[in-house]
Amino acid sequence: MAGQSISAHADAETVNKLRGVAAREGRTPSQLTAASLKLYLDLPGTVRTALRDVEALGTPEDRHNLLRAIGRTVASAQYEVARRRVAEGMRLDRENELDTDEAILAEAVRATAAPR
Repeated sequence: MAGQSISAHADAETVNKLRGVAAREGRTPSQLTAASLKLYLDLPGTVRTALRDVEALGTPEDRHNLLRAIGRTVASAQYEVARRRVAEGMRLDRENELDTDEAILAEAVRATAAPR
């Protein structure tokens, strides 16, 4: 689907950050802006309101703590996605046939035995 152009006004510091991050990520400022806007608009309205409140009423420490909490949450989600993908790749052929302790033990011995 073709995108549409929009414009936005930002202070010089934000524009410089945008250009720097875009360059480091190998993306255009437009791509980064679109991804950021999509994320913001996908948030529930109550969360967007809370973000605006912290920005307007909070201290720099409040904002710093918020960004750290967001970072931890994103890292946790990334870990869970990676863990799930690795686990899916570790599925065994005939896994559903391992229905007894003896069958599980035999498969474990087979899987860990040194090749001869």
